[in-house]
Amino acid sequence: MLALRRESGDPLKRAFLLSCLFLAAFLSLSACSSSHSSHPDASSPSASESGKLTLQEFSLPIQVNIQPAPPKILNENELHIVLPKDQADKWKNAKVSVIVSMPSMDHGDLQVTAEYKETGEFVAKIVPTMVGEWKADITFEADGKSSMVSYPFVAEP
Repeated sequence: MLALRRESGDPLKRAFLLSCLFLAAFLSLSACSSSHSSHPDASSPSASESGKLTLQEFSLPIQVNIQPAPPKILNENELHIVLPKDQADKWKNAKVSVIVSMPSMDHGDLQVTAEYKETGEFVAKIVPTMVGEWKADITFEADGKSSMVSYPFVAEP
């Protein structure tokens, strides 16, 4: 700001400095919503990108998807955790919780409980608050044991 006051006599220099400040601010803000990250879960290809995951403690394969796809920010989206048909009755009384977070940001987590549907799936309602890479940590609890798996996804406007 001091440079702006000293150079205020030259309108071209002032305009250039203001443009540089606005560009720097824009680049800083756009970095927050970038869809690229150095976070290993987000950049490395894995089974979770296809939605096929396994709860290791229970040796339970699950299929995860979000509707609508891609999920929309500031809207209610449904995270579907689909059980194999032959396992659905066995797990219908499990407690399933989901913690949604944005690993590249430090703005807290959102914890929700997934509800069992007669279609053999659990559904959690989630609301991503900004554009970018998110992670849903899905935890199943049953018979005094628990198992957690992470599902990465990208929210869009």
